[in-house]
Amino acid sequence: MSDEQLKKIREIACHYGYEAQSRQCMEEMAELTQAINKFWRKQLECGNKPLNEIPFGTQEENNIEEELIDVQIMIYQMKYLHRISDIDFDNGIKRKLDRQMKRIEKE
Repeated sequence: MSDEQLKKIREIACHYGYEAQSRQCMEEMAELTQAINKFWRKQLECGNKPLNEIPFGTQEENNIEEELIDVQIMIYQMKYLHRISDIDFDNGIKRKLDRQMKRIEKE
């Protein structure tokens, strides 16, 4: 992410404040959930069709992409508002990924 994009994210977060942006984050996550569910119902026929048979670029897939972008922007804002550094975040991601890989190895 560019410095200019981070500056805009911080400015937006500060302008609207924590209450508004935390609620916006929840709304964006709900929209992503809805988009994934619609993709599952319409394109995957409720799980009856494998993902590798779905053509790229369907409207439902495009909706998921848009919602992922919205959620990612909100995650950056929440990190900023909660004063979570990139180092802390990266370490947390590494820790959780390592834990999940150990679970997979045991399966």
